[in-house]
Amino acid sequence: MKCNTVENKMILFLEGELDPKQHAEMEAHIASCSNCQQMLEETKALLDAFGKVEDEVPSPRVKQGFMELLEEEKSLQQFTIGKNNSKEFAWKTAFQIAASILLLIGGYAIGSFQKGSESNVEIAQLREETSQLKQDMMLAMLDNRSVSKRIQAVNYSEDIAMPDAKVLEALIDRLHFDGNVNVRLAAVEALSRYSENEKVKDAFIKSLTNETNPNIQIAVIQFLVEVQDKRARAPMQKLLEHSETPKFVKDQVNEGLVILM
Repeated sequence: MKCNTVENKMILFLEGELDPKQHAEMEAHIASCSNCQQMLEETKALLDAFGKVEDEVPSPRVKQGFMELLEEEKSLQQFTIGKNNSKEFAWKTAFQIAASILLLIGGYAIGSFQKGSESNVEIAQLREETSQLKQDMMLAMLDNRSVSKRIQAVNYSEDIAMPDAKVLEALIDRLHFDGNVNVRLAAVEALSRYSENEKVKDAFIKSLTNETNPNIQIAVIQFLVEVQDKRARAPMQKLLEHSETPKFVKDQVNEGLVILM
């Protein structure tokens, strides 16, 4: 196994997502390679730190270094996308961006912004930039082949106060097309937080029409009944008429139809 292969699979290795053979190969290589041993420890430290970070106010000096690193990563990302004709981040790039966020937030220990309206505007801009990076991280993880990573990405959307259209579309895509039931259920829960959004309501109507998993059907019905979307009555009626619809789903449908009358 080569070092670049180890690097690309390091996150999966630490999360226990590799099959036994690949895991054993990774262990054997890391045991014999000092560079990969160092990379393993750095990745562990980064993941641990990233999970413990709390929001702080960075200093201007750290902001400058952060923005330079951010622009460098964006350029690298754009080059990679153009070369591979793919929207997917490399894991290394994604976690370099995560490290950038940690660097930015950690700057609070070095200094603080001067008081006044100018600093308030600057802080707001930094928060917006950090929010955008969180969204980019989430979008990158949603395309991962690991089910646990996709669920983690969907749950990560909880940290995004005002997701943009790309994030909502990505969550809706998971709801409609992900091959794993648990990922789709996580998408239902995540999207339920945006009950006022018309695209989200449309997505739930479509899901109720096409979804065959009973647990997801119930979650979708509960959402549509809660938001009083009367368009749900037609697909709910079809579920009643379908012979393969489980009784507990039909019971939920009947309760919902009464409310939507």
